[in-house]
Amino acid sequence: MGSTISTFLSKFVFTLTFVVPVLLFELTTAIIISIIWGLSVLSVLSCYIAREQKVKPWKVLFEHLIIAVVVIIITYYTGSYISTILRFKFF
Repeated sequence: MGSTISTFLSKFVFTLTFVVPVLLFELTTAIIISIIWGLSVLSVLSCYIAREQKVKPWKVLFEHLIIAVVVIIITYYTGSYISTILRFKFF
């Protein structure tokens, strides 16, 4: 039970770090900051995992970053498509 609460709290606090830019900056700037922050954290954690598993960090890092960028691009275009269908503009 303790590990479940700990996992939940750590994920919750990490998620809140993406809210801070939205509260402090315009939405477009906040999105860019959040993408940079997310890719930075992903890079650090990927390198840490690679070293723990004794594999080449650049390979793990490249794989994770490519997947993340593809997800970001797909999400952007999906959102744009949905907004044109609903005739609603975010920006």
